[in-house]
Amino acid sequence: MKKAISYLRALDKLGVLLAYLSSVGIAAMIAITVYEVVARKVFSAPTLWSNTSSYMLSGTIFLFGAAYTLRADRHVKIDFMLTVMPLRIQHLISFLFYAVIFFPALCLICDVAMTKTLKAYDRGTLEAMSAWRPVIWPFMAGMALGLASLTLQVFIEMLRHLLVIISPVDVDKILDTFDQQQNSHG
Repeated sequence: MKKAISYLRALDKLGVLLAYLSSVGIAAMIAITVYEVVARKVFSAPTLWSNTSSYMLSGTIFLFGAAYTLRADRHVKIDFMLTVMPLRIQHLISFLFYAVIFFPALCLICDVAMTKTLKAYDRGTLEAMSAWRPVIWPFMAGMALGLASLTLQVFIEMLRHLLVIISPVDVDKILDTFDQQQNSHG
C-alpha cells in the first residue's frame, strides 16, 4: 500500500509542473496585454499577434491547471448527497464515475486532440481566424498535453478511490490533500 501511495504522489508532480507553467503563462498573457495596450494607445501601433496569442495562451493555461485543480479537490462538484453516505460508498460512487464516464471520455477527447495536433503539424495548418495566421500546432499541442495530464490525474484519482474502497483503514494516507503534501515539502 505504501509503495502504491508513493507512486501516486510521484505522478501528481506532473500536474504541479503544469500548474507552475500555467502561472508563467498567466504572466506572459498579462505582459502581452499590457504591451498591446501601450502599443495601441500610446504609439497608435496595434499588433496583429496579441489577440491570437492571448486566446491561445488562455486555453493552454486553463488545461495546464486542470490536473492540479483536480488533485487539490478544487473542481466544482455537487456532492451534498454523497457526503451523507458511508465512506466506502462515497468512494465507490466516485470510482465508478471516474472509471465508467470521466476517464473513458477523456481518453477519447485526448486521442482526438493528439491526432488533430499531429495533423496540424504535418500539414503546417495556420490559424484561420487571425490576420496574423500563425501555425496552430503549438497551441493544439499545449491543449493535448493539458488534456493528457488531466486524463492521467483522473486515472490517479480513480486509483486513490479504489485504494480507499479496498483499505479504508489507510484513508488518511491515501487521500491526504495535495495542500498538506505541498506544505510538508515547501
